[in-house]
Amino acid sequence: MDTILKLTLEKNFIELVNTCEQLEIQSAADTSLDLSYIYPIYLASYILIHDLQSARYLHKRILINNASSPEIDAIWRVIVDVIKKNYQQLYKDLDDYSWSEIMQLLIEHIKQDVREESFQLISNIYTSIELSQASTYFGLSDKEVLNELTARGWSYNESTQILYPIKPSSVSKKIINTDNFEKIADIILNLEKF
Repeated sequence: MDTILKLTLEKNFIELVNTCEQLEIQSAADTSLDLSYIYPIYLASYILIHDLQSARYLHKRILINNASSPEIDAIWRVIVDVIKKNYQQLYKDLDDYSWSEIMQLLIEHIKQDVREESFQLISNIYTSIELSQASTYFGLSDKEVLNELTARGWSYNESTQILYPIKPSSVSKKIINTDNFEKIADIILNLEKF
């Protein structure tokens, strides 16, 4: 468990997924290993590496293995919110549950990640957005959103309560996980056999 905490503190979420995966594999041979502690961390890590499809498959394995805990259910609700892009419910689900110590760290990272993605999305797509709508995307109060976004250079019309994003000067590049390409290539090769 020290490795999991270390990887969480280092924000090395890809390696955290790999560690959880290895623990899941080890549990097949060692039935004394309790995965109900590992599964929520595993699911949260998938959110942080933006691999929701793998999170879905993991959830299916969890159901098959009859592994259950309130924390597994709570993080699954968060994943469903992310998939549906239901930001208001997402922040509610993140805040309403009493998470374990390591999960609290991961939940904070999830909040930061979703907020940063929302910032990028709004900056690229919207020319203007109502303050109340922006608050929904960021899961913060109107005042907190206003302070954060004006600090990032956005302008605000107080009479209409509309924010005006600044367009990013360059397109940010996402790191592509080559494992996903490998998985897709394997699937295509298997489909071609039929």
